[in-house]
Amino acid sequence: MKIRVMGTKAECEQAQRFYETFGKGENVNYCSVSGLYPNRGSVNQYRVYVEIVCKDETNIYGDLLPVTRG
Repeated sequence: MKIRVMGTKAECEQAQRFYETFGKGENVNYCSVSGLYPNRGSVNQYRVYVEIVCKDETNIYGDLLPVTRG
């Protein structure tokens, strides 16, 4: 699952901390949280990218998705 979080700098920093903690959960195989990127054309909006692979995540064919560690 890939997630893009957009908001103020403080909101995005809070999201980074949340997803870093979430990624240590027992149902998560892999979690990656990007750095903070400023949104183009905005002086106070930022974005953060998150990628999560859960242990029971399946693809559209019902097969388990491969887990990659980075």
